[in-house]
Amino acid sequence: MKLLRLFPLLLFCSSLHAQLLPPDTAWVNQTLAAMTLDEKLGQLFMPIHRTVEQSRQLVERFHVGGFWFARTEARTIAAELNTLQQLSKYPLLISVDFEKGAGTYVDGATDLPVNMALGASRNPAIAYRAAALTAREARALGVHVNFAPVMDVNNNPKNPIINTRSYGEDPRLVAQLAEAAVRGYQEHGLLATGKHFPGHGNTDTDSHTRLGVVPSDADQFENIELLPYRHTLEKTDLASVMTAHLWIRAVDSDTIPATLSPNAMQRLLRERLNFDGVIYTDAMEMGGITTRYPFEVAVVKALQAGCDVILFPGSVEKGIAAIKEAIRDGQLTEQRIRESVRRILLSKTRVGLHKKRLVDVEGIPQVVGTEANYPEAKEIAAACLTLVKDDAKLLPLKSTTRTAVFTIANVEGPSMVSRGLVTFPADMQRLNPAVVHQRLSPSLTADEMMRAIEVARTAEVVVIAAYVRIVLHAGTVELPPAHAEFVQRVLTVNPNVVLVSFGNPYIGASVPGVPTYVCAYDNARALQEVAAEALFGKVGFNGKLPVTVSEEMPYGKGITKR
Repeated sequence: MKLLRLFPLLLFCSSLHAQLLPPDTAWVNQTLAAMTLDEKLGQLFMPIHRTVEQSRQLVERFHVGGFWFARTEARTIAAELNTLQQLSKYPLLISVDFEKGAGTYVDGATDLPVNMALGASRNPAIAYRAAALTAREARALGVHVNFAPVMDVNNNPKNPIINTRSYGEDPRLVAQLAEAAVRGYQEHGLLATGKHFPGHGNTDTDSHTRLGVVPSDADQFENIELLPYRHTLEKTDLASVMTAHLWIRAVDSDTIPATLSPNAMQRLLRERLNFDGVIYTDAMEMGGITTRYPFEVAVVKALQAGCDVILFPGSVEKGIAAIKEAIRDGQLTEQRIRESVRRILLSKTRVGLHKKRLVDVEGIPQVVGTEANYPEAKEIAAACLTLVKDDAKLLPLKSTTRTAVFTIANVEGPSMVSRGLVTFPADMQRLNPAVVHQRLSPSLTADEMMRAIEVARTAEVVVIAAYVRIVLHAGTVELPPAHAEFVQRVLTVNPNVVLVSFGNPYIGASVPGVPTYVCAYDNARALQEVAAEALFGKVGFNGKLPVTVSEEMPYGKGITKR
């Protein structure tokens, strides 16, 4: 594959006031000197924010360093975070998993294409724009740390949990887009976090359920898993890194999660890669940790390994007690604790928390989910959409074509990194009012299938929109058997089938007989609208596969249509 051309540096220019601030060491030294041991230990924990009352107790009793939050409404969360900032003696770092924009979790915010879609664009400038838009909306909400970009190389197609969260299977592509994303976040005031160090791509295990293994040998590990980190740390001032709850055989001979491994965190990340930012553990409630270690043991081992922040602790109170005991027993020192607290406080000054904690709740509609942001999301989406094959020359559709649209899904409602959003059928009907639509259930009953087959029989073209997405604890890359059977039965009554994947692109290998296959990679609203427009020839197809789907559909395949 030809080396990707570097994007112009001018694309990364932004107004200086939006960038991260220089660390304020004077404030950090003064604050650290005044802290009690209990206050320092509290800074090491980042629990989930669920209710103001629960979080108030964590702030007032334990002086936690910050919070993570998930699905909510924009002004509601901003107001709640303002309340907690006012209650806290020390400013709080607020973190999120806005891997594909704030709209993934926040009602009213902009939902952007997932990383694998950005990988299909082959354009670092597109990754930068997506990150910059995310940063602007996140900071307006009171967010300071984004647990993104995902820097895992998805070179194992059976990986059930990274999948479309990765930019692709080529480490050089991942490295360049990760670099662009870090710049986009941090040049607009949001602390970026590369994850999951040192690499979560080459495994077929969901680390939410149990400890997985990355079997790469030393050469593979250096040239695949580690390459995006080496590149990004050389090219950017990456603020933070999140760990992987995986055993990395190239790093450790013993079966140990990288999160708890001094070889991975201290010797590799700190010493060899010279990283002195904040190291966040992945969620300590995940099976990759809990199935092997009691929480109190894992907390101490994570700090011994070199981690700074314990994410999603089972119990802050038990965690603090375990660290105190470890200090008394000589397993940890107060100097080691101060090192982590210093890094955490420095991060707080880089986002100006020592000067201003509150956000303008009433001003949120002028920044978050605006009328200007959605067209930008559509422009980003249009660069990603991939026409993998069109053997029967079915595209573009005509506005008079009798078209049946069937939507299939492996799960109803929100999944790990996406909302349960299905707008594509309505987008198709706006372009052709004669489009008929049938939504099939995940279980796909015999009656549903029979009715759908009859509709397919009378249509000129059948479009099957597949919302097959990552599901925690039950991930798979194949098209569910009932849905694969449905597609095959449709083909027997009508060969003019267009399969559109609004999620996992690997499902194309499950139904190789489909003549036309489109990868949108995700169900972001902008991608669904652009996909409909592309089927009718209103916009072009510009993407190239960032992964290998099958021998027939290799990395780099994609039909360009302008």
